[in-house]
This record gives sequence, C-alpha cells and structure tokens, in this order.
Amino acid sequence: MLSMRARFWIQVLTLCGCISATVVAQQALPCKRVHVTYEEYVPTKSQIQVEKVPRSPKPTLADVKRTPQGTKWLTRNQPDFTKNGPWTTTILVGDENGAFLKLTFPNHGNEGVTAEWLNEQLLLVRFWLGRIVSVDLILNVETEKFIYSEAANYGELVQPCE
Repeated sequence: MLSMRARFWIQVLTLCGCISATVVAQQALPCKRVHVTYEEYVPTKSQIQVEKVPRSPKPTLADVKRTPQGTKWLTRNQPDFTKNGPWTTTILVGDENGAFLKLTFPNHGNEGVTAEWLNEQLLLVRFWLGRIVSVDLILNVETEKFIYSEAANYGELVQPCE
C-alpha cells in the first residue's frame, strides 16, 4: 500500500504532466506546416436533397452556367444573406429539354453554395457547414450519385502561426 506522501507525489507528477501537455498543445504551429485537413463525409438528407423534377423550360436568367460543351446547364437560387439564417440554396440542373434535377441545401453556413461543371456529366459542389468546415461533392448528374464527398476543415488556417 502506498503512503500518503507517495500518493501526493504521484498526483503532483500526474498534474504536472497534464499541464505540460496542455502548454505544448497551445503552441502555435509553424506557418509552413498549417494545412487544410480532409476526411470522408456522407451528407445527410437534412444537408442536401437531390430529386428529379418534372421537365420545365430552361430559365432565361443571365446566371445560367453551361457545361464546357454546352449540353447541360444549371441555375442557382441563392438566399438573401442580409437576413439572419438559416439559409437555403437551390440548384436546378437541365439540358435542352428543360430542368431535370433539383439540389436543395437547407440550413447551410453563411458562405453559401457554389457549383462548377467539371465536364458534361460531373458537377463540383461546395457548401459550408459553418465558418471553417466546407463539404466538397462531385455529383454525376446522370446517375444522381455522389462519386466524391469530403469535408474540408480550415481550422489550422484561422489559428495564429509562427
């Protein structure tokens, strides 16, 4: 059985170990070593909804984005960021016969949703969960399946570095 003095010193040494670990954890990283971390991400229905829609005429808006060869298009309905959230963004995808796919992003962060065509069937979409985490998705619009989905954490970039 340990004496009271031995228990006291074990507790003191344990506490010192915790304090030194805490101090080390709070030291700033060298600026050359900060990076964005990525991890697999599976979006939920509350974060993104993909649904087929009845064919409707192509919108005549100036903000229609076409694929590189012009066979498909998308339009984005952005929220009013001057008002308090939650915000919802809707993207319509279509071709010469009209819209056929609707992507809805309810309750996303204040950085919004961006979409860029990679080719005639792949769409790169980025939406923000908050201020430092975004989600990158690549959607095959013909199969309606995500072929890539990762969360990007920018936390190290917003911390002070040396």
